[in-house]
Amino acid sequence: MINTKFNVRCCSAAFVVVILSVLAGCEPAKETSYTNSMGQETSHETQSKMHAALSFYYAIYREDDLNVAKHFASERMSQLIEHYGSVSAVQRYVLNRYFDRVEISIDPSSFKQYLNRDDEQRVTLVFDGSYDGEMVKDRRDIVLVKEKNVWRVDQILDPRYRP
Repeated sequence: MINTKFNVRCCSAAFVVVILSVLAGCEPAKETSYTNSMGQETSHETQSKMHAALSFYYAIYREDDLNVAKHFASERMSQLIEHYGSVSAVQRYVLNRYFDRVEISIDPSSFKQYLNRDDEQRVTLVFDGSYDGEMVKDRRDIVLVKEKNVWRVDQILDPRYRP
């Protein structure tokens, strides 16, 4: 009985050591470094906003993964995504656009306060892709909010009502 407990403890300790050594060798995911139209690197705050916006859309259009998209979405947007439940439904009813292939960029000069709030930003994304063999170009405004000190996608503004 004592030997069995000793063997279990030794195996458990060895397992923990192996896991910790594997985790110690892991590097954190690197965020892409974004530049403005002049080729200059943007501020850390702007990079954080751009990373959230692009990651949200790439999760939906390239990775077909709503769980990843929800990671970059506000609580309100996450609930909306959860409600629709599938990538196709989110593309149709939330984003109002399908793509087979798409490149997404951000107009860095488009960052503006939304409703005069420091924790909300309006930004314009530019889509260049294809759907059913047709070339599609589009621009969309979104609202980013700062939740728990992290920027997240909160709203997709309808282009029909663009000011």
